[in-house]
Amino acid sequence: MRASNLRAKGNKMQSKRVTSPIPSGLVWSVGVGLGLGVGLGGCFLSPVPDSRTPVDHAHEVEPRCKAFSDAATAQLFSPDAVDRVEPAYSYVATGSDRRANLRGAAIHVRPLPGMSPESMTRSLECHQATITLGGAQASADDPYVLPGRWLDLDVSSEGDGFVAYARIDSIADARLVLDRARRFAARPAAPAAK
Repeated sequence: MRASNLRAKGNKMQSKRVTSPIPSGLVWSVGVGLGLGVGLGGCFLSPVPDSRTPVDHAHEVEPRCKAFSDAATAQLFSPDAVDRVEPAYSYVATGSDRRANLRGAAIHVRPLPGMSPESMTRSLECHQATITLGGAQASADDPYVLPGRWLDLDVSSEGDGFVAYARIDSIADARLVLDRARRFAARPAAPAAK
């Protein structure tokens, strides 16, 4: 065979199109669909500010409070139970550093007989819900309630005691929570009944 014939044959082979059993329109549709799904999915999965009111939160918590009462956990709401109060912070990455943002109060609580972090958390949430819904009156410096706001309450075990965190996103409100907790811890305890 001559070189010109080989080149001609080679060109024919190069121009030959490979066909796919899947129609090209379908491939394009699937690609666009996946691209939109991922793009829009990112929008739907982005954090959305919580628009629930404190009353909405209280109504969500209330059904879980049937077995909890302030009377059963009164020791938790006494200044005597508080060992110390510290600021509670969250940390935000800023370049190569971290910035501390005040979130509220870390209330260090002495060991309380028969109490677990989970039961204490539920008791505090129920206490906040009861006050928010008007079922009880909050004391002036109650660190577990902020009028007109809903606090994120959580208790964890630390050493031989507990830390009750009362947190909120607004820095101005976090200062109020911390101030209330400090005043609460500084109050003299009520005299014991004889």
